[in-house]
Amino acid sequence: MKKVAVFGNTGGGKSTLSKKLSEITGLPLYALDKIKYQSGGAEVPYEQYKRTHDQILATDRWIIDGFGCMETLWPRLNEADSLVFVDLPLYVHFWWVTQRLITGKFIPPEGWPEKSPI
Repeated sequence: MKKVAVFGNTGGGKSTLSKKLSEITGLPLYALDKIKYQSGGAEVPYEQYKRTHDQILATDRWIIDGFGCMETLWPRLNEADSLVFVDLPLYVHFWWVTQRLITGKFIPPEGWPEKSPI
């Protein structure tokens, strides 16, 4: 396991799982939210995001957490040697997103872009 793509619905624990996998395996972790969005929550230009994404795919070891966009999802899934699809019941995703949004009013969620408006 050297190239791992972690994906699924919002609020399913992908980031928590990815962080733990990175700690266990020593693989570098790349959170797509930090690559796709800049401080304040504005989206980076698509070409810049795609270039960064492609540079990560060209390396021989990674965990990529998140969806990104359809244009980069398929190449990532094809390049990965391990796929982790987080697929919990929708009420679990709903509950965890609700908790994160409420908590986020007071403490920014770990891993979110700085000054995120979300």
